[in-house]
Amino acid sequence: MYLEDYGSALYEWRKKSMTFIPSYRYWVNTLLEYPMRLFTYKNLPETIPAHVVDIMSFIRGYTGIVKLASGEWIAASETSLNGVTDYYDIFKRITFSTPLHFGSRTIGSTGFVIRNTSLMQPLMPKIERYATMLAHADISLICELVNLRETDVIEAITENAAKSARKQANDRYNGEINVLVNEGFAMLRHNFVPQKSQNENIRIWDLRSNILASYLEEIGIKKAQNKREREITQEVAADDPMLKLNISDMLEVRQEGWKVFNEKTGHNVEVSCNIDYLSEGSEVDINEGKTGEGSQAQEVL
Repeated sequence: MYLEDYGSALYEWRKKSMTFIPSYRYWVNTLLEYPMRLFTYKNLPETIPAHVVDIMSFIRGYTGIVKLASGEWIAASETSLNGVTDYYDIFKRITFSTPLHFGSRTIGSTGFVIRNTSLMQPLMPKIERYATMLAHADISLICELVNLRETDVIEAITENAAKSARKQANDRYNGEINVLVNEGFAMLRHNFVPQKSQNENIRIWDLRSNILASYLEEIGIKKAQNKREREITQEVAADDPMLKLNISDMLEVRQEGWKVFNEKTGHNVEVSCNIDYLSEGSEVDINEGKTGEGSQAQEVL
């Protein structure tokens, strides 16, 4: 198969894939990918990739658009805002650097700030918190699934005995049939545990699904899997407006930022949302949205 061609690198990844750090990294990348599909950009300068506009906003809370000496516009990878004004979140200049360029530009003429939210809040702190919870939920679920096969806990008195016990436990985890080699001369004791129930697995799976659904709702997305028949009418009515607040704010500040850019530079950049969040009771399959020229949009600047 295709992935098998990567040999030892893939094997090393497999061995560690269900420990906390790899699970956390997996969820950070996955949770970042979901909002990358929220918005569509049209008529961007050729030197500005659409995905860079959003990923900088999600990481830093804003994207810095700057003009190079050559006249080209880019979305700078490293930026800082400076220049004192009467307001703590409004600045006069933007300092930037990329692997090829660096400098400082005046905001409103040769530099522009596209906010992620009205308060320039990045999405990464939210992503990191939810990634932590989801990683722990994954580990708990795997442990429960493995424990369904376990009927005893091995207690070792010596390190040699513990080594044999670990070997057998690892084989069980991998679904292999093996015999415990007692190198500790009867220094092992089996403590039998009550039979596990599958109800705990279902509970952990529901918890994992609810954590993911909560994350999506915080960025304004209602998962289609959330069954509305479980909610009373008043709950649904109160829920929908709250879901619209975050996504509408993110769209409006992007539209406003690019409107200023268009007026000052003569471009015609358009930004739209891939979710019809204005429809009452709308739900979405997040996998349908894509960032780029070819996506369908419901609201255009």
